[in-house]
Amino acid sequence: DVRVVVVASAGERVFCAGADLAVMGNDATGLEQHEGRGLLAKLVIAMRACPAPIVARVQGGGRAGGSGRAAGADVVLARESASFGMPEVDRGLWPFMVSALLARHVSPKHAMDRMLAGDRFDARTAYEMGLVSRVFSDAAFDAEFDAYVAKLAAAAPVAVRLGKAAWISASETPSLQAALEAMQAQLSLLTTTKDAAEGITAFFEKRPPNWTGR
Repeated sequence: DVRVVVVASAGERVFCAGADLAVMGNDATGLEQHEGRGLLAKLVIAMRACPAPIVARVQGGGRAGGSGRAAGADVVLARESASFGMPEVDRGLWPFMVSALLARHVSPKHAMDRMLAGDRFDARTAYEMGLVSRVFSDAAFDAEFDAYVAKLAAAAPVAVRLGKAAWISASETPSLQAALEAMQAQLSLLTTTKDAAEGITAFFEKRPPNWTGR
């Protein structure tokens, strides 16, 4: 029954500050720390496997792994005053996990620039890079966000589920021919569903569709 999943912070000042540096100096073994760092990877993989679209609601700062957590979502909506950054290099570290996500969302030059510089950048810059889907003013953010999520929730659930899975699969398929053939098969599959028939019928009858998710 879930149509949309929203990833949001508990407060407005910080979306996600990334890993706790104090943990790197605790009494945990190297293996335990290594496995703990894999939690972000597991989270992102689970987000991509989720059949419902995942929308990141970014207000405040998204730093280091926090930027990666946002990048793992299907759509990122940011408040204009939000900011991002990969400051690991200033701590003698490198955003290894986040770099795998950046490589799939922004250009190599933008990604290297931000990882090497380690500086903070605003939501508009993140949008121009391709890290953020849309930016709304602070005053209109809540209303715009709610309207956007409501629109996604009202979409045909079967089309969204099959579409998201096909998009992710095609983006990871190196062969264009193989990707197109897979998309063709998914289109044929979707046209056999009741929701597809309902959508076409509703269009010609000039009425809102009644989705059943079948």
